[in-house]
Amino acid sequence: MGLWAYFRRALVYDYRNFTGRARRKEFWGFYICSIVVLVALSGFGILLNLAIGGFGDGPRTSIGYLPALFFVLAMMLPLIALIVRRLHDIGLTGWLALLCFTPAGVTFLILGLVPSQFGENRWGAMPAGVTA
Repeated sequence: MGLWAYFRRALVYDYRNFTGRARRKEFWGFYICSIVVLVALSGFGILLNLAIGGFGDGPRTSIGYLPALFFVLAMMLPLIALIVRRLHDIGLTGWLALLCFTPAGVTFLILGLVPSQFGENRWGAMPAGVTA
């Protein structure tokens, strides 16, 4: 399964799934694809703001950034669900996902590098495709 397929699956099917496990590829697929979409929406916002306000002394506007803002808000629930499943995959409790609302939220990028816990743990069987 490709990175965009993981991104689509997280948005369509697993956006509220807080049980089970998520492997590293699923975590990074969602994270990288959402960054690509956010950069594209931000670029669109810059172009739209320039089209509305012009390059000169025209009125300043930020309306072009609304699609990027709505995208970020829409990604919150799927991202938290994915972080919980990723924490389950490495053998930690999903309640640690609450740390993503603190300045230590960047540490979840490090959790994306930790290998999956081998075998079955209390949150389910090892995800398909994970090798020891």
